[in-house]
Amino acid sequence: MSDPAPLNVGRALARGSAWMVGLRWAMRGLGLASTFVLARLLSPGDFGLVAMAMVVVGLVEVCGQTGQQLALIRHPDPQRADYDAVWTLGILVGVAVFLLLCAIAPAAALYFHEPRAVWLIRVLALRPLLAGFDNVGVVAFRKDLRFGRDFLFALLQRLAGIAVTIAVALWLRDERALVAGIVGGSALGVGLSYLLHPYRPRLSVRKIPGLLSFSGWMLLVNIAQYVHDKADEMVVGGVADATAMGRYSVAADTATAPTSEVVLPVTRALFPVFARLGTDMPAVRAAYLDVFSAACLISFATGGGVALVAADFVAVALGPQWHAAVPLVRLLAVGGGLYGIMHNGITVLSATGHARLSALLSTTRTLLIVPPLIAAGLFGSVETIALTRMLMTLLFIPGIFLAIARVLPVTVADMLARLWRPALAALAMAAVVLAVQALGPQNPWARLGLGAGSGAVAYGGAVLLLWVLAGRPAGLEAALVGRIRVRALP
Repeated sequence: MSDPAPLNVGRALARGSAWMVGLRWAMRGLGLASTFVLARLLSPGDFGLVAMAMVVVGLVEVCGQTGQQLALIRHPDPQRADYDAVWTLGILVGVAVFLLLCAIAPAAALYFHEPRAVWLIRVLALRPLLAGFDNVGVVAFRKDLRFGRDFLFALLQRLAGIAVTIAVALWLRDERALVAGIVGGSALGVGLSYLLHPYRPRLSVRKIPGLLSFSGWMLLVNIAQYVHDKADEMVVGGVADATAMGRYSVAADTATAPTSEVVLPVTRALFPVFARLGTDMPAVRAAYLDVFSAACLISFATGGGVALVAADFVAVALGPQWHAAVPLVRLLAVGGGLYGIMHNGITVLSATGHARLSALLSTTRTLLIVPPLIAAGLFGSVETIALTRMLMTLLFIPGIFLAIARVLPVTVADMLARLWRPALAALAMAAVVLAVQALGPQNPWARLGLGAGSGAVAYGGAVLLLWVLAGRPAGLEAALVGRIRVRALP
């Protein structure tokens, strides 16, 4: 199935990251565009109902994500039996997840105090069932670093789901449109996977035990990661109604999108690249610091930028019925930026053979964040839950830094050297945007454009100035300036 070629680390990482960023931006751009349309066709309560159901579906679904596809990516020379075993295991997991979701739907509805969640969960349980039949051959796109094909597959699947969602929303004007888009996108995705890759899998259980030996730690990482990411929504769903849940879910999605849809695609590209680097520690160090530098530059810009223009963004993109979501957007945007700074550390640890440490960190992070979130839900408000999430993310960043420094040839000082310039630049951006908002027009469309534009210029200029004052050190800034100079030459 695979034919690994000698790897140029910088080129592979840059190409893979570019494809993944392009993919996620294309998908997120389409997703946000559909959300902006649907926000005017559906109510916050409709979004909240589906968000409640999807929290449960995702929690059970992640229990079946045992990392079998990542085991194929890390395998030096996978054969047909390996691919068939992964496909067979995917089907078995999909069936098990579907049956379990159908069984626990009534209990989930009791937790959310929402009887309609029963049918929603049972219908949405079709997503993992259908996904189990995806053509396992498409895994070779990432293993062989053919990210363009991976891009095409994911993009077409997303387009199909959005088309179904909007069509049904125009017809029914309720939560059934969101359900139809999720399940319809999965069904169409199965067909696309066979159209885009010629591999035809067969049922086989012979290699499944070997897959599970790798998957144990990855399963723990995936479960801990999901609970960490969705713990706040789980708490909101248990203490608030569907309307509040809808506001929180949409606020989280839109506030964190600019950060997650650049930083997380780079992380997705990291796994196959770092898996190939193996024990080449100098290359691992250089690649990780490049990615960390990019994550810091992006996360401070996007997290801080969205928080600063939150009120105008909500008014323009979502409409007046979503005004109560503005404080949530501010808090969750900052939290999303902090998350972007630390998230790639977990992936690097898994990809470089430290799956146990990665699992320990993910589990510890989840155990630490859940009790404060529950307390915030019981004794505070929905905004208190968002604030708690932001603060807990900030507190966990030093732990990630120390873990990376323990097992990789990277020091905390190396990471701080790439962190302080974007942090100061974000403060300069905040000063400029707040001044523009105070002195500028009152029309939200004009104020959003001026705020975003002036903020981007201020942030970019501050980053460049601080880099020059720091002595023009090696890093992403140096690479970008060098590329601009090359293109400027006649």
